[in-house]
Amino acid sequence: MNTLKLTFAVVLFAAVFSCNQPVEKATEETAPAVVEEVIEVEVEEEVIDADSIVTAIDEARAEIEANLGEPVAVATKELKEKIKQKWEKIHFYLMDGQVIRVKTYPYENISARTEEFYLMNGELALAVIEDNGAGERGKTAEQIDKLYYFYNGEAVKEMGAENEKEYSVKDGDAEELMAELKEYLDIYAAQSAE
Repeated sequence: MNTLKLTFAVVLFAAVFSCNQPVEKATEETAPAVVEEVIEVEVEEEVIDADSIVTAIDEARAEIEANLGEPVAVATKELKEKIKQKWEKIHFYLMDGQVIRVKTYPYENISARTEEFYLMNGELALAVIEDNGAGERGKTAEQIDKLYYFYNGEAVKEMGAENEKEYSVKDGDAEELMAELKEYLDIYAAQSAE
């Protein structure tokens, strides 16, 4: 288990006060003594329980899916080339004025692949990639091609096709998904501001 060693300098001031006598102005000879003491403290790094995080995110996803309203749809015609070539539209789902789910849709007859992003407390919690993302919302994890779970801005677990558990999430994939979501949220913010 990794530990961090933190050093704290503790400064102690010794003051001499007498309740019965007036306080004299301090001089070098009468100034309080300053004592420095170094204390080392070991602090354990947070151990992340990926399975517990996955369970909590799956429960939150089910709650989001059960309470989603109508999306705010954004067509990609006016967006930059990278996005408009890949996606026909992007749906933003809100709860209490905050984006909690984003889903991208491909052009018909080109692809059926979709990407969904679930946010908790304003941060990416789950990215879902489906090769055939059409159909009903709220599919079970077993019905989804790829799931990427995030905690505190870090990818913690990936589940692939046939629900294979993969604990070594590729940093490149996770970073790309986080960057995509940030770009989509910027698009939403710009559309909302108009």
